[in-house]
Order: sequence, then structure tokens, then C-alpha cells
Amino acid sequence: MRLGRGVLSQLRCPAEPSWTTGQGPDTLTGCGPPDPGTAAGVGGRTCPTDLAGVSLSGADEVRAQALEVAGGWAPPGAPRSWRLTAALFEAIAADDELLEQLATLPPDRLPALLASAAVAFLVRRDRPVPLVGYFPEPGASQPRFDDGFFPAFRAFRAAHLTDIIEVCRSRRYQMSEVARCTQIALGIAAASGGSANPVALVDLGTGAGLGLQLDRYRYRIGTGTYGPAAAGLSLACDVRGPIIPPPAELPRIAARVGVDVDPVDLQDPAARAWLQACTPPEVSALSRLAAAVNIARRHPEPIIAGDVIDVLPGVLGSIPRQQRIIVVDAYMAVFLPEDRRARLAGILGQAGLSRPVTWLSLDPLVPLGPSGRDSVQGLPLPPALIRDYQHGVFAVLGARTFDGADDRGRLLARAHPSGGWIQWLSGELAPGGEGGP
Repeated sequence: MRLGRGVLSQLRCPAEPSWTTGQGPDTLTGCGPPDPGTAAGVGGRTCPTDLAGVSLSGADEVRAQALEVAGGWAPPGAPRSWRLTAALFEAIAADDELLEQLATLPPDRLPALLASAAVAFLVRRDRPVPLVGYFPEPGASQPRFDDGFFPAFRAFRAAHLTDIIEVCRSRRYQMSEVARCTQIALGIAAASGGSANPVALVDLGTGAGLGLQLDRYRYRIGTGTYGPAAAGLSLACDVRGPIIPPPAELPRIAARVGVDVDPVDLQDPAARAWLQACTPPEVSALSRLAAAVNIARRHPEPIIAGDVIDVLPGVLGSIPRQQRIIVVDAYMAVFLPEDRRARLAGILGQAGLSRPVTWLSLDPLVPLGPSGRDSVQGLPLPPALIRDYQHGVFAVLGARTFDGADDRGRLLARAHPSGGWIQWLSGELAPGGEGGP
């Protein structure tokens, strides 16, 4: 399967936060972004190494990827701060020599995205004038954009093509969109049913581990505010539709651990620089990331390196048997082949024989792209939701709980790819295994 229209929109979608003051210089409020519709952006969690069935078809396919991302950052009425990100991908799409080199990369490297990160990484490292003047820094204002960017990019690319490709060959595209934690927090609250009993949190595809810190963020969801008042990062999410989500009041997290095939060591300046490079060059996105990284560095949590299917049984087995477990999957299971999604469900079901285990999924439908029609958890989906998906991709938030011989699932919400809005659904109980693995 090619990386066609709609695939990249599941990975990064633009969002526009705004600053508030009152808690110090790293206090950031993420506001709900305009919805880019079916146009793509990129932004998601670490992409697993086994991006199932995906192949590229040369430079034209990489060009299409770049143009898809550019379109996601250039909808009508887009903020001026989005222009640099759109222009960066437009410049990549217009560079035939660069595209030919990118087309030689393995498909799971997402070459257009990787090239944007490589350029940003090298620009911030080498400070080439005048190109560096277009790139923002966290906490600063977005630099003025003008058409001088394009000749500056071409000159930089001509002088550094070998460096760009070398970075692409040695790295994987990896970005953590912390704004999705708002939707995950609502899911945990719903799955906990208002219980104050402590839980263990396991975050799959955790990347830098920012999702492990979600109880240390503050949330503004609709008209409600939740989380610690002195949190260094505040995130906002619009509520759509007639149903009000449950209060995002989280249970105490007694233990937490992440799993990732290629975790980011936030104590390593080089790793932080690469994570920043993989973030869109848009000041609010960079500032949101910086605030989350500061929190994670103050509260380091364990992250297990390895393939999820291989290491998850041991991770679950290491958690005390009396502890309820919530396993979070945000934009991870959608990249697994069907047989591996079935294995994931089997592992969770086995662990659920000894205590309740809830699989909380925030994923697009499968197969990837606008033809998606199935939940990664195998939950039944309303026909109207599937029809809507064909006209504008979004994520589905679902909870599937394994408790002894019981396997029950709930479709909770549809959600904006980057945390900008959530539309709560009825949340009625349904058999967990219907319609999928």
C-alpha cells in the first residue's frame, strides 16, 4: 500500500496554542486548533518499525507526501505562524534532486517528514544566514515570513544535500504531540468510572514519555478545568456535539511505565535537539513541547526499549497483581498489521485474567486513510461514523477492558488528530471482540 492521501494526516495535524501567564515562564495553554479537514499534517507518536505494508513509488510519491503535509498547514484562514511549516514542505516538494535521494529511504522512515526534520536540525545546529532567521525558538515570537525563504532554502540544500541525506539515513522521524493527552485523560476518567482506586499506567509507543506525565498537566475541556493549578503546561480541548464528556478527574497513578522501539532520552541534549527538529517550526508547537519536556525531565519515568509485542508481557507481569492497569495506545496500534493487533489484544486478555486491564485506544480507523472503516480494537462502529470518516479523517477513542473471562468495549468519542476537539459519544457497552481482532 502506498502512503496515500489521508495517511499523513493521522501522524501530524496542526494545532495553535496560545500563551497564558501566571504560573511562570513555562506555563503554556494549548487552544483548540482550526480543523484542517481532510488535508494532512503530521504529528504523532513514534512510528513503529513495522509500518505494515507501506511502500513508496519513487520521487513522485515523496513529493505527494510533502504536498499533502503542506496543504494541512495552509487551509483557508490559517494563522500566519503556520506559513513556515507549509513553505518548508512546499520547498521539499519542488526539489527534484532532494526527492530522488529521499525516494531511496526505507518506507517506514516517512521521507518527506524526515527531510523536514533533517533541515530543521541542521539549520538550528549550523545557524546558516539567512535561513536560520525564519525558524522560531520556544518562547519567542514567530519570525516574519517572506518569499526570501525559498531561495534561502535552495541555497542551503545545494550546499548541504549530503548532510541532509546522512541525517535522514541515521534517524527516524519521531514527534510527540502532547496535546492529545487531553483526550487520553478523558478516556482514563471514563474507563475508571469515577473510582479513586489507584491505577498503573502503561504507555505504548511513548517516545519521549510525555504521555506518562498526563496527571501533571492542567486541562481546559469545554467549560471545565482539571488538573493541578500550578502545572507547567495547560492544554485546552473544545467539546463538540450534544453530549458532555465526563469530568477529567484522574485516579492516582501508582505506577507508570512506557514502551517504545526507539525511546528518546530527554537527559541527552542531542536527543532533545532531534525531538525539537521533528516538531513543526511553529512557535506554539515548539513551546508546548518545551514545557512538556521540562516536566518530564523533572519527573523521569521508566521507559522500556523494545517491540511492543515482544516486551509487553514482561511489563504487565512486573506490575503488582492487585493493581488495575490502563494501557494507553495513541496512534500506535493503527500501524500494526492485523495479526499483530490480534496478538496485542491476546496479550492484554491474558493479563486481564488476574486483574482488570483496560486498553485505551486513540487511533484512526483501519485501513489507514479515508477508506478506513474498522476500529483497531475491533469495536462495532455506527455506520454514520464510518460515512463521516470518508470525508474527513479523525481518531476514535475507545476503551476495551479485560477482566477475567469478561471482554467488554466502549466506543467513547471521536477526536481531532492533535487534541483540538473531542466529540463524546454514548459510551454504551459493547462486546469487545465484535468486528475485529
